[in-house]
Amino acid sequence: MSRWRLAVLLLGTLLLAGCTVGVGTPARSLGVIKLGVDLPLSGDDAPDGLPAKNAIDLAIKQAGRVCGPTRHTDACFDLQAVIDDDVSQGIHDPAKGAKNVQLLAQDARVLAMVGPLHDSVAKSELPVANAARLSMVSPGTTSECLSQEPPDGHCQGLSARLRPGGPNNFFRVVTTQLVEGAAGADLAFRTLGKKRAFVINDQTTFGLGIAATFVARFVQDGGTIVDPSDLGAFDPNQPPAFGSRVQRALELGADVIYYAGTGISTAALLRREMAARMPQVPLIGSDRLASSQFAKAAGAAARGSYYTVIGPDPAVLRGAQVFVHDYKTAYGHDVGAFSLPAYDATRLLIAAIGRAIDDAGGTLPTRDQVLKQVSATRDYRGAMGATSFDARGDTKLKLLSAYQWLGANDAAGQFVAQPSIDG
Repeated sequence: MSRWRLAVLLLGTLLLAGCTVGVGTPARSLGVIKLGVDLPLSGDDAPDGLPAKNAIDLAIKQAGRVCGPTRHTDACFDLQAVIDDDVSQGIHDPAKGAKNVQLLAQDARVLAMVGPLHDSVAKSELPVANAARLSMVSPGTTSECLSQEPPDGHCQGLSARLRPGGPNNFFRVVTTQLVEGAAGADLAFRTLGKKRAFVINDQTTFGLGIAATFVARFVQDGGTIVDPSDLGAFDPNQPPAFGSRVQRALELGADVIYYAGTGISTAALLRREMAARMPQVPLIGSDRLASSQFAKAAGAAARGSYYTVIGPDPAVLRGAQVFVHDYKTAYGHDVGAFSLPAYDATRLLIAAIGRAIDDAGGTLPTRDQVLKQVSATRDYRGAMGATSFDARGDTKLKLLSAYQWLGANDAAGQFVAQPSIDG
């Protein structure tokens, strides 16, 4: 046999064996690394949880395995998901979620987890995961109190109580609900061109918080708050009557009203009063106005109402189009509200685990090594954009989406803009 034929035969044998030729030591599988997943997969919450699970599944299938990215590229582990449902009696259950995390923590091969989607479940799961040094990356939680202690003290030290055993282990790829106020301000000033805002808030923790952030951002943008005295405070426990407030907004020359409250029917009542007195002035609110129940309650007055929601709209996000295509091809339906964040959360964790393999000298990393690398995430290039975490575990990529109601019978609003809040 000639040398040439021998060389070709040897090359073919190596390729069939799955070895890497000419780039050093062949990659080898050292076993399995598991990612925990906790989502609502049944009952009323299944329409949110199942598309998120599919996105996680897609990310893991695309990766297949995780290797050290630089110093130990030959050290690889096969990836496997351990998926739990946190639903009990038809709805997400904090106690069920905590039990799921306890079981995940008992498996030494589970080095991190994706989830949960809901704030109440995160509150029960976080202390369990913290004690086990298990990194959590949530694609859906938005309560600022999970990670922050705002100056007004309304969180009452919750974030510290949720981490009794050590350093922060909770991260999220979506921003907090308080940022909705700033997004509403940008929508009003930058997108709609409004310069004089009148604010109405229901004096709840949420309402006061987003009212304050709306005001700060609107003034920073260059707008004017026409009556800053009490930010339009009203008592949510009393029958709402907005006639005098809307009349005052009209007299002060307001060209937009911002509703900082939680009640859907209350917001609809405000919108109907606006339609009677100042029909050309838009109403802007938070994701509380995203429900089709608001449009039905507002009736014909729903048109001209806007709302913001946390997270990107995959259909208009350029970097997400490959993911959207791959998801539809794999699962035969459109992505869900949490699919894109779940996809990026999974890929981000896989990248961090790869760096931890390098830190472990090409062996199975510890949870502490993975946690260190998740904490150090800076400008991770995902489908949503460049993600970094601050010291609290909150994402610096603050993407929101804004929509407009066109009529009472709309099932959902029409996309208007994708505000991105700096900082």
